Amino acid sequence: MALKIKLVVWDLDNTLWRGTLAEGDTPALILERAKIIKDLTARGIVNSICSKNNFEQAKKVLVEMGLWDFFVFPKIDFAPKGQMIQSILDEMHLRVVNTIFIDDQIANLREALYYNPELNVLRESNCELFFNCLISSIEGGHSRLEQYKQLEEKTEAKKTFSSNEDFLRNSDIRLEFLPVTNRALFDRLCELTERTNQLNFTKNRMSPDELLTLLKDPNIETRLIRATDNFGDYGLIGFYSLYQRNLIHFVFSCRIINMGVEHFVYQYLGYPKVKVEGITASQLSQDTRIDYIKVVNGSMHEFAEESIEKILTDESQVNIFALGACDLYNPIAHFSLPNNYFLYECNVFVGNERGVNVGTEYIRSQYDMTVDEKNFCRRHFYNYTRSNVFKSNIFDDIWDYAIISFHDDMIYQVYKNKKNPNLRVVLSPDRKFGSTSVINISDGKPASYEQQRAWLKDNFDEGHYITPERFEENLLWIAAQVPKKTKIILINGPVLDFFRSYLPHCPEARKQILTLNEVIARVCNAHREKFIFVDINKVIRSRDDVTDYVFHLKAQTAFNLFIEIADAIKKNNPPPVPFSKALHVA
Repeated sequence: MALKIKLVVWDLDNTLWRGTLAEGDTPALILERAKIIKDLTARGIVNSICSKNNFEQAKKVLVEMGLWDFFVFPKIDFAPKGQMIQSILDEMHLRVVNTIFIDDQIANLREALYYNPELNVLRESNCELFFNCLISSIEGGHSRLEQYKQLEEKTEAKKTFSSNEDFLRNSDIRLEFLPVTNRALFDRLCELTERTNQLNFTKNRMSPDELLTLLKDPNIETRLIRATDNFGDYGLIGFYSLYQRNLIHFVFSCRIINMGVEHFVYQYLGYPKVKVEGITASQLSQDTRIDYIKVVNGSMHEFAEESIEKILTDESQVNIFALGACDLYNPIAHFSLPNNYFLYECNVFVGNERGVNVGTEYIRSQYDMTVDEKNFCRRHFYNYTRSNVFKSNIFDDIWDYAIISFHDDMIYQVYKNKKNPNLRVVLSPDRKFGSTSVINISDGKPASYEQQRAWLKDNFDEGHYITPERFEENLLWIAAQVPKKTKIILINGPVLDFFRSYLPHCPEARKQILTLNEVIARVCNAHREKFIFVDINKVIRSRDDVTDYVFHLKAQTAFNLFIEIADAIKKNNPPPVPFSKALHVA
């Protein structure tokens, strides 16, 4: 029972006080019950009133007794008590099973049960015995009284708006995402896991020891969520634990029901996979879009300063190589600090034409193709014409880290020469995916697009996306070629359901991204001694994080990705401090 009870609803006449107010009696407060109310409040259990009385008259008495401010959502009216209790629970977003109703009349208790079948009811004569046992069995916790006072004020203010959405848009709801860095935050995490039901989507009831183990894992992102709005601070109202696009925990307090917070966080995380267990008070859907909530204080990257200071100081010497497309161009630039050495090989252009490729199949061709085969590519394809084609520096022995993203493996296709299967080129399958033109074929004049594709069809098999098996083989092949000291950081692909401004949705490309993301996650898990995983979807959460193309990051998004990479480096070279000590957890 101690874990269940969140609300106690009190009758007044001959329950909280002796006497019947409406009949002219002078109420005599039962001091022991006043003490119970205060003790419950101190332990995070809130109190309300359900009484058949005149509201203003009863309020005046409670003010004089010094108790009025200990109650929230009081229902004092000459109305059926079962319906009044229903109203209290609806306004407080609480479940009936977490509520006790105390009254001196059996008829009132039966009526309350009729309207609320799972309600816990208690005769006033048993009050002291029951609550003395209850209070002694639970530890002190954060007081929720002020938070429900805010909700009470908010409920009244909502009545002045024509719709709940209009009200929420005017509420200025703000969220912070906080790491678990001390004992108080850890205790709140445990409390949410144990007590939350209505918006606990995963129902993953971990013990404190299990939660501590989860927090130690550098591959799992766990954040507590704090909510504030124009009515005040709701405190830490939820948390999530995310492992490679899968939600292990997704939990929210009932205090934020009907605010849209759970939908916004799901949207903000990029709609990761979640296995919803049991009945929940709302249903998650990618069709639900929330645009009236904002994230404050840049809290998704609260380790940013620490990461940069510890990993990229002026005194450090970090040698970093990167290979990728536009998604890495700006993030990698932030590694340019004194004493650091870094090199980025990108999909550079010659005029409007791509001049070099990136991606695993291209890297392998540097070793697998003969000189004649490479020259054939230079003669016939613009994206093999730059001077540094087939000359990647990824295998040099100086690199501490090699950072790779996989635009070409995810968007472009592989074309195999009909006469020479070893001649495999990486090309855009269509103009909508980007420009990788065929160079003029025979008469010295630029060939039309149709002529280019006809020549390609005559000389090469139909293009196909790299298979997950070949992609994994390529990753392991690269790992075998780089120096033993080099750690490889793999950046997965954005899963946002947006492709380009002129082609908002591209199911085939998104499917390929999802397929290769699974391979990246699997390889990083299986070979942690060599690979480090960085999830780009931590920073690409919505359309607002990119420009005209899902791989074109806005400036802030690019910096956020840099922070994720720097933090991954830090976590894979952690200081020798036990996690429990860092948390101050005994």
